[in-house]
Amino acid sequence: MAYSDEKVLKGHIASKKYNNIYVLFGDEKFLVKHYTNLLVKKVAGEIPDEFAFHEFNKEVDLQALSVAVGAVAFTAPCNCVVVYDYDINKLDKADFEALQSIALNVPDTTVLIFSYPTFDTNSKTGEAGKKSKFKPFCDAVVKAKGEVFELNQRDAVALEHQLAAWADKQNKKLSLPIASKIIYYCGTNLQTLRNELDKLIAFIGDREEITLPDVEKVVVKKLEARIFDLMDFVILSNLDKAYSLLNKLFELKEDPRTIVRLLGTAYVDIYRARVTTESGANMKDTADFFKYGNRAWVLTKSKTKAERLSTNAIRQSMTEILDLSARLNTVTLNEEAEVEKLIAKLALIANKELSYA
Repeated sequence: MAYSDEKVLKGHIASKKYNNIYVLFGDEKFLVKHYTNLLVKKVAGEIPDEFAFHEFNKEVDLQALSVAVGAVAFTAPCNCVVVYDYDINKLDKADFEALQSIALNVPDTTVLIFSYPTFDTNSKTGEAGKKSKFKPFCDAVVKAKGEVFELNQRDAVALEHQLAAWADKQNKKLSLPIASKIIYYCGTNLQTLRNELDKLIAFIGDREEITLPDVEKVVVKKLEARIFDLMDFVILSNLDKAYSLLNKLFELKEDPRTIVRLLGTAYVDIYRARVTTESGANMKDTADFFKYGNRAWVLTKSKTKAERLSTNAIRQSMTEILDLSARLNTVTLNEEAEVEKLIAKLALIANKELSYA
């Protein structure tokens, strides 16, 4: 069963026509937390009435929950109950049925919210390998005319506009291309992006605009972004910069096997971008087919790299990466030295085949 998304939730909150039961979950925990807080403020007010507001965290006594849900709000518009990160899979059959009974029989004067701002609800199994109870619970809520909202990560364009909007609220200018660079370095997690933006705003002080040099100085690049930089140096056969960056990764205690794995992923992205371009297909269709989700921007970035290499060079490079990956998993090696050799081989392949690209 499909659940409602962020856009629907925004409209629902704006309508001020609230339901008696909600479930908020999804991959983007920042949004789950944000909209839970917003919904609670709209339902219970900025300062909730202590007799008409009840919170439960993870460990929930079902009897206490039942009492809270049935409480009468004498001095508030309604009774509000919020349950955070409740692991439904821990419940036995009797308790699960009891929870459903509570959730599906909420009085008209109560709003019950199940929120998952940290808990991973993607687990396919419950206790002792049994099928997860989370989805059946959500489906039951929907069938009972409740509201279930799945809040997943936004695409790159939406994230760029969100960063620019956050900066604007603090009287700072952030262009969309610079916002794109921040996302390229940090990934799509909203909390991470917000933290990096706050650092940038503190860094520029009284200056009005965030610039690319500011981003280069302040923003902490995640490993995937550093691998993309490494790829640029390799493809251009700039071994001095390639080894300098590789040594920095080793100093940061990055696992050589992880570096090899991400190099392999990057070359697969390049290959897919190359084939998509050569066939005249749409990059979005390729991203959808291979389920890139919010990583679809990676294919667009990879297209530029694909233009520098022949298809043969990409295939040879992938073969070298797969060979080393297999040996790392079967033979005891000096892993850092082997990765250094791999970089040299990849640069040699790129240099030899560049003229045919």
